[in-house]
Amino acid sequence: MGSKTIAKAVNDPDETGSDDGALGDGVRQSSGQKVYTLLREQILSLELAPNTELDEVQFSRELGFSRTPIREALIRLASDSLVVLAPNRGARVAPLDLDQVPQVLEALELYERATTRWAALRRQPVHLALLEQRNREFAVACETEDPRVIVEANWAFHDAINQACGNKYLAADCSKMLRGVMRLSLLAFRQSDAQLSSYDVIEQHREMIEAIRSGNADLAEELVYQHSDEFRDRMKTFVAGTSTADFSLVGRRG
Repeated sequence: MGSKTIAKAVNDPDETGSDDGALGDGVRQSSGQKVYTLLREQILSLELAPNTELDEVQFSRELGFSRTPIREALIRLASDSLVVLAPNRGARVAPLDLDQVPQVLEALELYERATTRWAALRRQPVHLALLEQRNREFAVACETEDPRVIVEANWAFHDAINQACGNKYLAADCSKMLRGVMRLSLLAFRQSDAQLSSYDVIEQHREMIEAIRSGNADLAEELVYQHSDEFRDRMKTFVAGTSTADFSLVGRRG
C-alpha cells in the first residue's frame, strides 16, 4: 500500500532525524507532519486507492516509530475527508462515491459563488498579491502537463480566493470540499484524451482577479460560475461515461 515509499522518506536522517519518544513533542509532531504529507500525497495521486486499509501497526513497524504520530496523521487526513476512521475497524482511504457527485458539484458551486462574491467585497491588498502569485504558479504548473501538479495549483488559486472572502468558516468548508473532489478530477483527467496543455484557465483566473480587485461582486460571481463549467462537464462525462457511438475505430489494427 505504498508504505515502503513512506518509510524511505520519513526515515531519511537528513529529513527527520530520530523519532525516539524521549526527544519530546517537537520530534513527534515533525514525524506526524511528514506522515500526513506523504500519505496525503499518495491518496490524492491515487497511489493509495479508495478504500485501501491503512494499518497503524504496519506503518509503525515499517516507519520505525510509535503509533502516536501515525494516529495524528490519520486524524488530520480524516478531517480533510481523505480517510475514514471507524471504531474497531481502523482506518481506510475514503471511498469515491460517484453517485454523490451531482450533489457535491451543486454544493461546491454555491460555496464558490459565495466566497468569490465576498472576496470582491472584502479582499485586502495581501489577498490580491496572493492571488497573483497563485496564478503565476498555476501557469508554471500547466507547462508541466502533469495532472497532479495542475490540479494542486488550481486548488491553491481557489483557496486564495476563499481566504479573501472574510469568513473563515465558509472559506475552510469550501477549500475542504475542493480538496475532496481533487481525486475525482484526477481520475477524469486520466480518463480523457484531451491534451493537458488545453487545460489553460490562466486568463480566466486573471479575469476573476480583476473583478475581485475592482470590487465587482456580480461579475466575480458570474466568472467563477463560468470558470467551473469545464470542471462540471468533465465530472458529468466521467460519471456518466462516453457513448460508444462517439468512439472512432478508423485506423485500428487487429
